[in-house]
Amino acid sequence: MDCGTSMVKYILFIFNTIVSSYAVFLLILLILQLTLVILLFTNKEKFENAMGNVIENAWMADTTHKDGVFDTIQKSLHCCGSSSALDYVAKGELLPSSCCSGSCLNPANYYPGCRGKFIKLMTAGSENAKYVGIGLIGVELIGFIFACCLANNVRNYKRRNAY
Repeated sequence: MDCGTSMVKYILFIFNTIVSSYAVFLLILLILQLTLVILLFTNKEKFENAMGNVIENAWMADTTHKDGVFDTIQKSLHCCGSSSALDYVAKGELLPSSCCSGSCLNPANYYPGCRGKFIKLMTAGSENAKYVGIGLIGVELIGFIFACCLANNVRNYKRRNAY
């Protein structure tokens, strides 16, 4: 056996190892994504409750409500209070300007509660993630199959040329 042949065998061995490792990592990623998509499909109510709790915790934690974290949430989501503008009334506070479109003197200008808006926003994002995840799983499955075929072809090439 000459030097060139042993070098080719070594390169094929390294290439086969890399392709096999790639296939294993792709399979692990595929299984993790499949688990995540299944969890998103089966735990929709738990997800919505958790997102609602995020808003309630932010409401309870923000004691100033004016120019605080919750005021920023209200400005970005165009919402008011945790469940409605009545949350401010229950605390005996005036409505901040972020709670209203226009004048806060007219109750028709009050935005709805932040809990419902945040849940709706996050649910829409998770719906998109489900279907994007399914698409990625399909692409990764095809990549896994090709990687396995390539590793098998390299292994067969090494065996055929060993004689």
